[in-house]
Parts: sequence; C-alpha cells; structure tokens
Amino acid sequence: MSRQQPQPPTVAVIGLGAQGLVTVKNLLEQGFDVTGFDRNDYVGGIWHYSAEHHISALPTTVVNVSRERASFTDFAFAPGTDSYPSSAQIDKYLNDYADAFNLRPHLQLSTKIHAMERDDGQCCWHVTIAGSTSSELEKRRFDKVVIATGPHNKPVMPELPNLEAFKGEVVHAIAFKEPKHFQGKRVLVVGVSNSAADTATSLVSVAAKVYLSHRSGSIILPRFLKDGESLDHGLSYRRFQLSETLDSVAPRLSMNFMDGFVSKIQQQEFGAFDAQWRLSPSPSLLHHNPTVTDTLVPGLRAGTITSTHAPRRIAGDRTVELEDGNIIAVDSIVYCTGYRPDYSIVGTHDPTLNPSASGGYDEHTARLYQNIFSLEYPDSLAFVGIAIIIFPAFLLSDLSSMAIAQLWSNKAGTPSLPSHKEMEHWYAEHLAWVDRVRALSPRRKFRKFTVRSSQWLPWVTQMAGCDIDDQLGYFTWNSWRLWWRDREFYNLLANGIWSPHAYRLFNSSRPGGRKKWDGAREAIIRVNEDVGAGLEKRKRERAHDEARIVAS
Repeated sequence: MSRQQPQPPTVAVIGLGAQGLVTVKNLLEQGFDVTGFDRNDYVGGIWHYSAEHHISALPTTVVNVSRERASFTDFAFAPGTDSYPSSAQIDKYLNDYADAFNLRPHLQLSTKIHAMERDDGQCCWHVTIAGSTSSELEKRRFDKVVIATGPHNKPVMPELPNLEAFKGEVVHAIAFKEPKHFQGKRVLVVGVSNSAADTATSLVSVAAKVYLSHRSGSIILPRFLKDGESLDHGLSYRRFQLSETLDSVAPRLSMNFMDGFVSKIQQQEFGAFDAQWRLSPSPSLLHHNPTVTDTLVPGLRAGTITSTHAPRRIAGDRTVELEDGNIIAVDSIVYCTGYRPDYSIVGTHDPTLNPSASGGYDEHTARLYQNIFSLEYPDSLAFVGIAIIIFPAFLLSDLSSMAIAQLWSNKAGTPSLPSHKEMEHWYAEHLAWVDRVRALSPRRKFRKFTVRSSQWLPWVTQMAGCDIDDQLGYFTWNSWRLWWRDREFYNLLANGIWSPHAYRLFNSSRPGGRKKWDGAREAIIRVNEDVGAGLEKRKRERAHDEARIVAS
C-alpha cells in the first residue's frame, strides 16, 4: 500500500506587483501551494499606468536603474528594451515574466483583502476576501502569508496652516496623471525626490510657472555620464565588496567615502550648482536617496524651474508663504512627499505598530527579523519589499523571496530560522544601528526600512542559496578555482556589469537549494557585450553632435 504524500503548505501572497510576482514564482519553485491576490484586474502594480486615483507610474516615467541591473535573476529584458526602460516596458516585462513561469493559474485578481486573522489553535491564517464588485465575503485558510504590497501605500500629505483659505488645487503626486491638466497654471511642486523632479520637468512645457519647493538639498545624478556610460554600470561586484568591507570595519569612513564619491560624480556631470537652488549641502546617502534626473538641472539653469524654500503656510486664496518669508502666487500645489506603508489588513500583527520604538509608532524600525520575518510568527508571516539598501529593487525582492522560500521549506538540507531569542537579539542590534545612523545627522530623516547592507546582503544571499560570495570572494577555494579555470569569465563577473543573473549562475551548495538558471552564463556575457556596443554607439553619437555644433 503506497504512502500518501503530505500536502504542501499553502501560502497567500498579497500584492501582485513586481514584489508579489517574484515571490509567487520563488515559492512555487520550492514546492509551496501558492495563491497570489491583488485588488486590481491586472498584474504589475505601480508599473501599470492607471488613470484611477491610486498609485501608478506615468506614461512618461523612466526607471532609475539600467535594464542590465534592473531584471530578476532568471529572466532578462527583451531585446530592444531601452537602456532605462519606460513604465510601459516594465509593465510588459512583468507580464512576460508571469507568462514565462506560468504564474497566472495561481493568481486571483480583482480581489480585495478585508482582513487577516491568526488561528493559533489550527496554526494557520484566515484571510477574508471579496471580489472587487461584490460585497460577499469569503474566508480562506492558509498556512503562511507573505505581504508583498511594499512600503508605498498611503500618500504623505503635510498639513499647511490656513489651507482652507486656498482656492486653488492641492493634490498629491498619486493624482498627478496628465501634465496638460496644469496648462497655463502656476504650480508649486513640493519635494526634491525622483517623482518631484519628474513632475516639475514634465510641467515646464505646459505650466505658466513651475516652482520646486524643498527644505533640504539632494545629490542629483544623471542616468548617463558624459562618457556615455550608464550611471550604475561603474559599480561592479568587486567595487561593491570593497565598499561593504569598509562599512563593516569603519562605518563613518565608509559613509564619507560614498557621499564624497557621488558628490564627485554630480560635480563632474553638472558642474557647480547655483547657491540659490539650495541643493547643496545634501544629506548623506544613509538618510536620503539621490535624485536621478537628466532634466532638473538644465531646467533650473534655464529658469524654467525655480527653486524655493519649503511652504510655511497659505497666505491667501492663491498665495503661499515660504519658510524664508517670501510669498509667491500659485494656482496649484503638487505634493511629491512620498508614501507610508499600510499593513492594516494584518491587524495587531502590523510590524509598524512598534511599542519598542520611541513614540510607540515608528515605521522606520518595523518589528521584523532582517526586515522580512514577523517576530511574532516568523515561520508563517513575512514581508517583501521593506528591507531597503541602495540596490536594484527587483533583485532585492527576488533575493528576499528566495530566502523566505528556503527558510520556510521543510526539504532536507534547507536552512532554518534562528531561535526567537536570536531574532530578538538581531532586532535589538538593528535598533542600536539605526540610532547610531540617526545620530550622524540628527536633523535628517532616516531612510525608511534601511538595513545595514554589509551585513544584510551576505545574509540574504546565503539564505537564498545563491553562494555568489563563495564563488567570487577573495579568500575562497571555489573563487580561486573559477579564476584558474575560466579567468576571462571570472573577470567579467567580478569587474564587469554586476548582473542579477549571477545570483542564478551557480548550483546551490546545499540540497533543496534554489534553482540554477541554465541560461545565466549566456545572459551575463550578452549583457556585457550589449553594454559595450551601446557605449560605443553613444560615443559616436556624441562625437557627431559635437562636430555638427562646431561646423555650425
């Protein structure tokens, strides 16, 4: 009589943007019974343009990471994709990804999640759902749940004193869909983030006046450097490892080095900034992401965008008083002030309801192990997309979900979560590190959900079973063996384009480890060849343009 095979654990993945799709795929790959849910009738999350009043990229949005570094580990962008893909190209990529790995049979779209309840007696979660057009609720049972909605859920809208007196329009970037809506208007864009830069520059051709209002400065970086190289192509695996080593032994020196490095790039690419723009001095990268834009500085120099202080209060029906006392006339205010997370569906298990942090609520220090696993239920509740380092977002989600799949697996040879005491100790150490980072610049905000990359990235890579450090590190036998046997390819991996495909190149060193991608080597070589050809093409185009200018 044959023995009945045990049923695989059931997992609900909530949110089917990039983070959710890769999580569904990696859990399926490890043998879990997965169902993905999304309230929309499409996959792709924010990358699918929608005119509705919720978060989505604009048709004009271009990503800030090159296609060579923006992909998932085992799925390359289609040939012909722009060097910096548009939102439509990212949307297509995510849909192609869902089709390539046959994810759609496991996805339930147009479904709202109303609540989650923990059943300790049955060791499961009850997820209450409803169709987007139905009021009838259905309760589903799952062994495990992954929240993949990310940190950008609720718009942050600062409160301006006397706002009720303003007769113009006040919107958040979430509602900014069509620049032509602001035709002939005087617009105050609040913020100096990527979205603020994109919003301000998109208004130049239609608005009567564009103000960029901000309290602090920012590092401004272009997508392409003057020599034609993409901004993120200069950071190879080897250079990143050297930076991480410096961070592990001398954190302050590492911070100063990185801040100085990006400041030098800014100076080389854009020259000196006008002091009236107040973009310098900029916060440390530990506190504020750089603003990646090719068009903001030219707009400021041309006078089509005017930099101002942050708004203090509404002065009249169409006037705003700034923090320096000046009063400007505006018809519209667009807040590009970011978003905050919303994990209210988890109820009391929301990790941002944090009694251990000052003030009782601090979204910056969510109560999670490695910013992934719930400290209450680490073996059944996890979050993808809120462990933040300066690293490609798709790759972070891929590695995080691979780690979840490995640590939740019951297959022989897969790793296990540490004891509760050890996880609490990690969290206490994380809080102490956050306090030290904040103390470096007490007046600056801390970047939400940041983890210490020199410790977190090796951990997640090892848990995911990628073993890249063992294959490329300075002091490992496997690294020396690869260097000896395949020196040209080794140098390409260590010093060439740091491709996400390298994380699927090698077999996992343990049984039950993550799946290797047989196409990884070819994809890595092709990426580097394409980059070289693209760089030469841009150099020729630049030389042609310069010759034409001289001739004229």
